[in-house]
Formats: sequence, structure tokens, C-alpha cells
Amino acid sequence: VASAGHLKMLQYYDVPQLSVLNALQPLTDVKKRQWLKTTYFADAHHPTQLGHMMAAQVLGFWLKEEETWSERDTVEHSGSQPSVPESLPSPLALSQDMADLYELANTTHIDLRNGTTAQAFILEPSTEGWNFAEDVPGKPGLISTQVGSKLVVAVPLKTSQLNSRALNIGLLKSYANMGVVEMSLFSPPNAQQHCSSAAFAHDHGHAVGKMHVDCLWSAKASVYDVAQLKFSSHATCVWIVFEVLPSTPPRPSNKVKLIDITIL
Repeated sequence: VASAGHLKMLQYYDVPQLSVLNALQPLTDVKKRQWLKTTYFADAHHPTQLGHMMAAQVLGFWLKEEETWSERDTVEHSGSQPSVPESLPSPLALSQDMADLYELANTTHIDLRNGTTAQAFILEPSTEGWNFAEDVPGKPGLISTQVGSKLVVAVPLKTSQLNSRALNIGLLKSYANMGVVEMSLFSPPNAQQHCSSAAFAHDHGHAVGKMHVDCLWSAKASVYDVAQLKFSSHATCVWIVFEVLPSTPPRPSNKVKLIDITIL
């Protein structure tokens, strides 16, 4: 993973490194390794949204510990008492509902970087304006640059003992040339109905969720990000409709790059 590659440089400059993986040692258990692969990591190097939250909790705890020791050193050397905050900050915690989703849900994952396997989930002829491509060499995805272009993806759902589900869309966020995408989620009218092209053309079913994501941000970095939509459905599949929207004010470029789809 990336932390191992960074370690040599960090040690050279005497910069501390925190490792969630070290906290999870030993990794001899097959189920633990599988959990890391499917839940903690989004790919070979980068954590999922849950993984980032866990890493943030570890970092926050370490900073709090360092602050405590720093205050003790101040007292020992100056004899003064450290200031006491009026109230404690909000805890860094994951909601129980979200924790249950990641622990108990049967996950469906579609890798949109691989056009050969992803094509089976995409309804024709909805792909106009969308292409499997590499905007940067070695970094493929499903890309559109045309305002108004639509894409329909049929995602089979695994049986879940939970009432709620979560749709995670992995996409690119960057500081230039990016656009806005709308993601609408539909459940077929019959819970046992298959999400075929003919079924979608006949009846879109029930709208169960919608969100807009602006893929342009101010940070001078291009990163994999996750947009999450919670929904409820007992169907065996759902349709996801992606549409590139016009931005306000208009932008000269409106690129949207989808990387993967995960449903918990």
C-alpha cells in the first residue's frame, strides 16, 4: 500500500506516520483480509469513505494525545496551568446505521474502469456521450464531457437483512475542466422484476433517490471521491440514471468521470 512507499521519505525527514493497518495487525485471518479488500480499500492504495473516516479517527486521537502531552510539558517547564476548553468537541464517530450497513450488508460492486466487465450492466442505447477512456494515461474510467448526455446502469441487489441501503458512487473530483452530474435512482414496480432495457423503457418504476454532485472543487488536487445516497428498496435490482447537467455559470468544460459503483 502507499504508506509503505512513503515511509522511507518520512523517516528521512523525521515525520511521524500513523497506520490503520498496523492497528489491525495481525492480518493472518482470512475474513479480516477480505474485509480490508472489499470494505476498507476502494482500490489497491486508497481507502473508501469508511476507510477515510477510520483514518481520520486514528489521526484525531493521536493529535489529542499529543496535545495532552504537550500541555503536561508546559506545566512542568513553566509551572502554569493549561487552559481548559469550555466544552469538549463533538466525538469522531460513525452512526450505528452506517456501521450496520458496512458490517451486515451484502455488497454489490461494479468497477467502471474495466469496460469489458462493466458493459454488461449498462443499458443500451443509453451510452451516447459516455465512453470508457483514459483522460490520464493509466487511469481509466467512464467519461462524458457533453452536457445532457445520459447513462443508465442496471445494478443487481443482493439480499439484505437491513431496511436501509447506501449507494456509493466513486468519481473524480478536480480543480479544472469538471462538470456537474445528477444521479437518479429507480426501483422497478415489481420487486422481483429484472432491470432490463425493455423494462426500463416501459416503466422507470419508483424514484427512490436523487443527488447532484459538482465534480469541480477548489483544492489543487485530483482525487477519487465518493458520493453517497441512502435509500430503501426490497427489489432485486435498481436503475441508476446519470446525466451531465449544465453548470451555473456555464463552464467551458464539463467532464464527469465515473470510477465505480458500490451498493451496500
